[in-house]
Amino acid sequence: MTLEEFLQSDECVLMLVFQQYNPSVSQSERVLESFVSQHPSETRLLRVACGREDELFKRYKIRSNPTVLGLRKGREIWRHEGLTDAATLDQLATQLTGNCV
Repeated sequence: MTLEEFLQSDECVLMLVFQQYNPSVSQSERVLESFVSQHPSETRLLRVACGREDELFKRYKIRSNPTVLGLRKGREIWRHEGLTDAATLDQLATQLTGNCV
């Protein structure tokens, strides 16, 4: 499966985009893994390390390290910039559920 096919998935793709791996990326990754494990048939997690010149960085207008995008069929339906914690996902669970799961 190509990256583009993965991004065009019917499932909600939570894409963690980062420039440098750091503690906030690691913490966000654990929270997202937990969320995806609770919704395994509806969501997928994609980790992408990229720089400002990379196509995905430009396409999704990434401005913060890390950024988490909720994508469905390649379209952005949710965005969170910076640290993603359980409270952030709890606050947005309804929106994610309505659009993804």
